[in-house]
Amino acid sequence: MIKNTATTYGSVAKWFHWLIALCFLAAYVAIYYKIWFLDKDDALFRPSLNIHAAIGLSVILWASLRVWWRFFNVQPQMPPMPKWQQISAHGMHWLLYFFMFAMPISGWFGFGGSIDYGVFQVTTFRETSLGMWILDLFNTDWDTWEQKWDFFHKDVSGPWVLWMLIAAHAGAALYHHYVQKDDTLTRMLPNKKAE
Repeated sequence: MIKNTATTYGSVAKWFHWLIALCFLAAYVAIYYKIWFLDKDDALFRPSLNIHAAIGLSVILWASLRVWWRFFNVQPQMPPMPKWQQISAHGMHWLLYFFMFAMPISGWFGFGGSIDYGVFQVTTFRETSLGMWILDLFNTDWDTWEQKWDFFHKDVSGPWVLWMLIAAHAGAALYHHYVQKDDTLTRMLPNKKAE
């Protein structure tokens, strides 16, 4: 089943969900490997940073396709739950969508080098015509611009906010599965079939 139904998600929505989750996990592994185990003069320092940036930036593509797919599919109905849980679930989903775009964009905005995908490169934001225009528009220099975006990406969202959202999202799914005993979790698993 490719498309969503009233009771479960289709294979495309599921693959987008797990692919983006895997991208975030891989980006975290690459950056924490660099932070915890590498010095600046280590041969793997720059490649691990590039892997983090390349995987992270690719999330924009997958998230865009996921949002596009969402608008052309029915959304499965939520299982019976209190109104506050419904509101919390919707709020959590939109916050996660926000960070699917905010994290890679803020990372690129504050990244000093180009991102190498092997067959092509994505130039650093400051060297694009858009970047030069924005820096000029806000009458700011690169160091000031980078510092603000790095604060959002590296100091607040990456190590704290996004982790808390992911933990809350996973915790809620497990709560529904083991305590509420509904299909909130299982309908997003790859082997779940429509009833």
